[in-house]
Amino acid sequence: MNAVPVRHPGRWAAGTIILVFAAIMAQSVFTNTNFRWETVGKYLLDVLVVQGIGWTLLLTVLSMVIAIVLAVLLAFMRQSDNPLFRGVSWTWVWFFRGTPVYTQLVFWGLISVLYPKIAVGVPFGPELLSFSTQDVITAFVAAVLGLGLNESAYLAEIFRAGLKS
Repeated sequence: MNAVPVRHPGRWAAGTIILVFAAIMAQSVFTNTNFRWETVGKYLLDVLVVQGIGWTLLLTVLSMVIAIVLAVLLAFMRQSDNPLFRGVSWTWVWFFRGTPVYTQLVFWGLISVLYPKIAVGVPFGPELLSFSTQDVITAFVAAVLGLGLNESAYLAEIFRAGLKS
């Protein structure tokens, strides 16, 4: 038996149309003088913009590291037989998914107003160390915390679904 693969001329036609349309759009964007590409290049490669990209990438990586570690822990806690672990995990996910990320960022940014001092010591006993919250929770640290904790709740549900499948 000589099996001949089924031909799909519609796929080739659709692919050709998409490629031609993409080429027309690219040509239109790159040759349009109203984009003023020399100005775009000047500002896009400015030192402040490049530094901002670097800070954004660092913020993203640190937030995701925190989120992944917490999410794995929360996903396993949610699958636990211990009702306390399940409850803590459920509450965490409910709270951080239910609160807008901007609200969380504002909270972490203004945490020093509510707690001017961070103290480490024996619970209900003497303080061993204390720090000014404003010195410890900088704007960058607040952003890392806010984004990392928020994302941990979403990732926890994704990881939990993966564990259940």
